[in-house]
Amino acid sequence: MRILTDTTGTEWTVFEVKRAANSQERWSYLPEEFGDGWLCFESNVSKRRLTPIPAEWQECTDEELRHLLQAALPVNRRPILDERVEDTR
Repeated sequence: MRILTDTTGTEWTVFEVKRAANSQERWSYLPEEFGDGWLCFESNVSKRRLTPIPAEWQECTDEELRHLLQAALPVNRRPILDERVEDTR
């Protein structure tokens, strides 16, 4: 895992996402190219995925990691439903 600050000052947590070694299950909600895992870039405002996972990405300079961040695909997050119900009566 790495922490990266982009050029706008946003802090990103960068980490690999992979299936368990003994799992043959496919993530059905993702395109097939993500089947072998991805490099995840996550901030408090956005999330991005990069596949395939670049070899030795942990050794990249911050500048190289910023380039990978730019190449990563944004994740469309589903809105979190507010469990509170307003009484409008």
